[in-house]
Order: sequence, then C-alpha cells, then structure tokens
Amino acid sequence: MDCLVFPEGKRGHLDSERGWQKRLSSMTLLPIVSFWSLLTCTFFCLPANAQTDDPFSIRVQSNLVLVHTEVYGEQSINKGFALAYTQCRTADGVAFASLPFFTPFTPSDCFYDIVVHGLGVSDFHLFEDGIEQKIESVRYEREPIVSVRDNSVRDNLRFHVEWSYTPRGKWSTIDLGTTEWGPAPAKYFYRLAYVPSKPEGKCHKIKVNVDRHFAVVYAEDQYCYTTNLATDPLDGTRFGRQMETDLNSKKKGIIPLSAQASFVYTNLQSGRVDVVLEFPWNRIEHHFLRANLVTSIGVLGVAYKKDHTVATRFTDFGCCASGTRWFAVPIADAGNLPSRYETQIDLPAGEEYELRVVLSDRENFGRVEIPLKIDSYDGKNLAISSVVLSDRFRDAKVAAEEAAGVNLALAYVPLVSGGLQFTPTAHTNFKSTDHLIAYFELYEPLLTEQPKTQVQARVKLVDAQSGETRFQFAPIAATSLERRGSATLAVTADLPLAQLPKGNYIVEAQATDSAGSTSPMRTATFTIQ
Repeated sequence: MDCLVFPEGKRGHLDSERGWQKRLSSMTLLPIVSFWSLLTCTFFCLPANAQTDDPFSIRVQSNLVLVHTEVYGEQSINKGFALAYTQCRTADGVAFASLPFFTPFTPSDCFYDIVVHGLGVSDFHLFEDGIEQKIESVRYEREPIVSVRDNSVRDNLRFHVEWSYTPRGKWSTIDLGTTEWGPAPAKYFYRLAYVPSKPEGKCHKIKVNVDRHFAVVYAEDQYCYTTNLATDPLDGTRFGRQMETDLNSKKKGIIPLSAQASFVYTNLQSGRVDVVLEFPWNRIEHHFLRANLVTSIGVLGVAYKKDHTVATRFTDFGCCASGTRWFAVPIADAGNLPSRYETQIDLPAGEEYELRVVLSDRENFGRVEIPLKIDSYDGKNLAISSVVLSDRFRDAKVAAEEAAGVNLALAYVPLVSGGLQFTPTAHTNFKSTDHLIAYFELYEPLLTEQPKTQVQARVKLVDAQSGETRFQFAPIAATSLERRGSATLAVTADLPLAQLPKGNYIVEAQATDSAGSTSPMRTATFTIQ
C-alpha cells in the first residue's frame, strides 16, 4: 500500500491546510492571556478568502488517505489547565535561555494536559461522504515547528520560529525576544490512515468522531485527488492562478521583497539553487476577526530559460488555514506572521536563467526577478559554486537534530562548514557591526584519486567603484575543510565589515590546486551603509 504526503511531500505524512494550521499554535506568548487561547492553543490562522479548492485540503495520488486529527478533553481544560500551561511555558523559557548553543533544545509538551492520549484504531470513527470507513492505522506524531537559536543573540537571548509545509521550503518569523515570546512548545496530533471507498470523483467530505465523552475533535473535512508535485501544492488552485497573474502583471507590486539566488553543484548535470526571500511582516494584509488571525500568504517562483520556456517552478503556502475557527489574542502579531521564506530547486547546469518570484497575501503582492547562471561542469577540473553571503549561522549538529526531531523540511540541504550551518541572506545591505560570512564550495576531482592534493582558496574584497582591493585574505587551505569521502570542499570567510568604510563592495573568490589548476572566479556584491 503506497501513499504520498501532501503538501509535505514525505511518504507517510499527508496534511491539509486545516491540519497545518495547528503548527502556528506553538508560537504563543509565555503569559496566559485568555481562557479561549488555552482552549485552542492560541494564534491559529484563517484564510482571508475561503475557497472550495482549498490548496491544503487532503489530496490523494494513491490509495491511502492520511488525516491530521487533534483530540482534546473539554473537562481537562476546565480543571486548571491554565496554571499547568503557564508553569510549563515558564520552565521552558528558563531552560531555553540557559541552554548552551551546542546542546539541542527539546521543548516540553505544554498541551499535554488537554490532549486525549492513548487512542487507537478502535477509538476513532471516520466517515467519507457519510459512509464509515475502515481505519488502517493511527499514529501519534509531532508538529514540524522549531525555535531556532543562532548568532542573532546579542545582549539578550533572541530566536526565531521556523515551520514547513513542503519538503524543501521553510518559513520563519523575525527575531523574537524573551520579553513577550517563549520557545515553541512541543505539540502532537493523531494521523489516521484509511483506504478510500470511492476513489473516483474530485473531492470527498470526511468526518472524524472519537469514542470519548467530552472530547473535542479537530480534523480535516475533505480530501481531493491531485497530480500536483509536493513542491508545487498551489498549482491549479485559485490562489496559485492569482499569483501566476501577479507574476506576469505589468502592475507594480507593493510588498517590498529582498531576494537572492545562489547555486552549488550536486552532480555534473545540475545545481541546487538556494532561493531566499525576506519581507516585512507588517506589510502583509492581516487582521483579527473575533480573536481569529485572518490572512493568506503564498509564494510562487518560476525559473525561465533564455528561450523563455519554464525550467521549473515551485509554490508554497505560509499561512493560514481554513475550516474550523480558532481563537487567538490580537497582540504581538509579529510572532505569528512570517518575514522570511527559503527553498531549494534543482536546475540543469550550463544554462542561464531568470528566476521570477511573487509573494502574495491575496490582496497585494511583491515581485522580484533574479538573473542566475549555472556554468557547465565537466567533473575533470577544479570548479567553484556561487559565493553565498550569510549573516546567520548556528551549530550544525544542533540544527540537524532539532530539524530531524520535528520532520522540518527534511529534503532541505543546509550549507555546512567547520561544524556551523549557514543561512543565505536575501538582502545585501549591512551595517559595519553586522557579522557577514562568505560561503562557497570547491569541487576537486583529484581528491578521489590523489587524497593529498592541496587546494587553496583566495578571497578578496574590492571597492565596486574604484576597483581597488580593500582587503585580501591569506590563502585558505581548503583541504582541511574536506567532507569525508567527497570531492567537495566547503569554504567560509568572515568578512571584516568593521574595518571597511561605507560603500559598495565585491567579494571575489577563486581557487587553485597543487596540480596547477585554477577555478573560475565567482563574485558577490554587498553594501555597507
């Protein structure tokens, strides 16, 4: 029996927009702000315009339907859950603030007291178009959302929250402090699996009941058959078609977007492209309706070849889910809305592309165009990737453990060197006090045959106006950064912004090896304000 995860794209995990709304529940304030926020775990999102072709309804490509279901005990809430919740969140906040960065953070399940535990196949009743179905299995799983600690920490602990809906896409908030926000607690749900009795037809209604007195059940209410890829869940939906119109419109977008795209080689034929967007969360159309956050956020990206044909495309839905109404408290909404999106796409090498990306809230949009060239790679000579600018980095082992623990964008491949994970930046304007890293990869075929081959990387900073070299690094012995069993070398250079005057700069990176080969030169530009 086979199944496809939609929209995550991971086998065994099929979610709907309604199911994924619970992910944002973890982004709650440390203080208890109302009884209703406890009842519904606070800060869930609703669509600005509900649609019949709800992009995150369950969509089936094989013979197994997986239903995201949450079951709460109504009486548990009325018997003092508020106190237990407050104590749990406070303890988590203290532990989070004192934990070393090289130690993964495992949040507590602060919703434990209101969840009905220990349910199995015999406890649920699932109906499709009014007809009860045989449930094949029930699994208890954790929501994919994580609180991320990185170098944004200065005098006080700061962090941001990341969550994912597709296998290679990640949404994240701005940096949050401990004054109002605490780390996202762990949260779990039941995933019901069944074989549909009527595979024909477009969409079918479903309903889930549970054999427990005073139980409150939240679950998806329909599934639809689709041919969409897991990385393109909005293709063919109304929202997706609207963004396609925005992408090709002559109308100017009003949501400010910063965007960058860079590539690393994955093999001789293709490169993996990191696409990063940043945008102000408060420019996203949103409001609160009877204590419900109402908004819709989506992204569409299309890579065009020189002949204007489409090489690949992606879509993602950042917020918010439709269906059951969830109560929230309209304060500190910066922690509920994303301000950043990052994803990865694969493109053939030896081509020039124009990447067009649009971000929409259904009312307004922002649009950006990014030129991108991926040189051919013959696998015989020393080669080099793009120079990727990064102003965020964290312990790579901690990042991997925390992401794997919640199944966060499991197909996303991070940039790692020297035990650190680097996040590409979408903007190129920095202050002299910022911490900016240049990351790039070298590909040395000789390492597979001659492991002692020496590779040196040379990096310098050039004034973009005068062409004068402002700073030159000593040659970097890239061999020491070799990934075991690989011909790939990951290199980083910490750019000395504090030593440079304001202005526009070019990072130039190139490599040579002990056999006399020289790689092409790669560049990246930035501005010190």
